Amino acid sequence: MKAKTLPGFKCMPEQLQTPKQKGLEIHGELSGFDPCNQTVEFKVPSSSSKPGLIISVHGGGGKKDAAKITNEFYKIGYATLIFDAYDMNSIPLGRIGNAYRQMVLLKTSYAAYEWVLNRSEIDNSKIFFYGISNGASTVLNLAGLVDSFHVRGVIYEAPNSIGIGYPNVVKAPVQIIFGKLDDLSARVGKKGWEISAQCFLNRRFDFAPIGFAEDCRKEKKLKCPPH
Repeated sequence: MKAKTLPGFKCMPEQLQTPKQKGLEIHGELSGFDPCNQTVEFKVPSSSSKPGLIISVHGGGGKKDAAKITNEFYKIGYATLIFDAYDMNSIPLGRIGNAYRQMVLLKTSYAAYEWVLNRSEIDNSKIFFYGISNGASTVLNLAGLVDSFHVRGVIYEAPNSIGIGYPNVVKAPVQIIFGKLDDLSARVGKKGWEISAQCFLNRRFDFAPIGFAEDCRKEKKLKCPPH
């Protein structure tokens, strides 16, 4: 069933690719963004002026990971865009390595950002990103790719220590958040923000901005920077 969204988009099926999963890895060219994909929800509240926009990027569980908070963003007056990047790439939910999840999310989310720049319904100088888990790691990388004229800020909630790494330079303000009780994947007695991992476990992704993943696979003794 097609998601409830604004009508009248020009479909972009040429943006869609069909990468293949092999074990925990994803191989092949990744998809951009097609606004006609069945998971896309682009909502704009009634307002006397063009609203700012929040683009939500989900985690490993798919679109549902960020659905509730995206609805809250809409209730307080923001336009919102949410979609399922796995569906956009014809990849079923399941076991996938964090780095490959983030590659899929980054490629599709950046294409979504490029698409909204030309939407007349919003103020494209007031764009924000929100991401959770693997989506959080993704939006921090997006902060290293976007134009600061358009993107006012990036909120990343509970990012992963392992994936494609983080950029050396960001072009928009960033804010990291964790739930006070968040201990998912943490050792007993520890919280999510105390998790660290060996840096060499990160994989360089050519589409991502230059970051610590450039060097950490060369030196296996390095640890990833703390959150």
